[in-house]
Amino acid sequence: MKRTLIHIVIVLSIGLGTGWAGERLPVLEFFGRPAGTFCRQAGPAMIQLQDELEGRAVLLEYDFDIFGGNDIVNRFWAADPNASYLPLVMVGSGYRTHSGYHADHYDVYSGLIADESARAPRADVTAWWWRSGDLVRCYTSVRNTSDEPLRVNQSAEAWFITYEKARIGVSDTWVRSATRKRFTADLEPGETAHLEVEAVVSTMDDWQRAGFLLLVDDRPFGGNDRFDMIQAAEARPATLEATPESLVVSPGAPTAELALRGPHVLEWTAETDAAWLEIEPASGRVPDTFVITYLPELQPPGEATASLVIHAVGDAMVFDTSVEVAVGGRVRRSGGRLTPDP
Repeated sequence: MKRTLIHIVIVLSIGLGTGWAGERLPVLEFFGRPAGTFCRQAGPAMIQLQDELEGRAVLLEYDFDIFGGNDIVNRFWAADPNASYLPLVMVGSGYRTHSGYHADHYDVYSGLIADESARAPRADVTAWWWRSGDLVRCYTSVRNTSDEPLRVNQSAEAWFITYEKARIGVSDTWVRSATRKRFTADLEPGETAHLEVEAVVSTMDDWQRAGFLLLVDDRPFGGNDRFDMIQAAEARPATLEATPESLVVSPGAPTAELALRGPHVLEWTAETDAAWLEIEPASGRVPDTFVITYLPELQPPGEATASLVIHAVGDAMVFDTSVEVAVGGRVRRSGGRLTPDP
């Protein structure tokens, strides 16, 4: 039996400017039965496209007997209520659909994905996952990059989808769970919502083959019209990322900026072993940036390298990372550390 728990926290903050986000991540959703004739016929096309488009699109296979009564399939019916045969296939949460048999499923499905790829997304989406046993949490940030609000009364929602990268059905993915949480506040242009979604997945055969997707959609045309995918992102394992990985400062360029990325629940602190480096601010919440300043008057003779250590904790997660800092213009790497050239 599958149990699903959902917890969501939304925090709104004003971003800088509006406009369109980057490239759209196409998601093709295939609802079928592995034993069905039409589904088996479509399987080779799904497998070929999954291989060709790895990293550029996500093709998901759902067992219709498990998910047929789930709201995730109702998104298909909202776009194509007259479909009669499995598989039910759609991209963009209903932007384009197809059902049943076709002489060349590869051409049909690749055409759906091409149409979806040509559209601009309406948000930037980042997602991180963390797991303990059968419990999986997804930490997501959604920044509205369009000129229109993402509205509660237009069913703005986030789907957290867990799947197994294995040939259990007719393709190389098999969805294990799909949980939805609707937004509780409108997301204005330039604002960011931080969402936290939790699922208990007891049906995963091999967690080494697990995949995680966060998909955001709404009904921008109102009423009972079709859904439209705002954007999707493949969730990455939770971690603390510091960019850049190394820094160089000098009397002529005494300041440098460091960016931190990771789950939004992480609180961080930074410290250094060098009195000649100043950190401002020295703590905060991810994602964040801070500035280091070189103080040459405090630098001991012969000491030209230092380490920044960043520690982050939150929601039972603990991460540490370090960044090497060197003084000077030209720098060479020695033994994993940065050393100024003479």
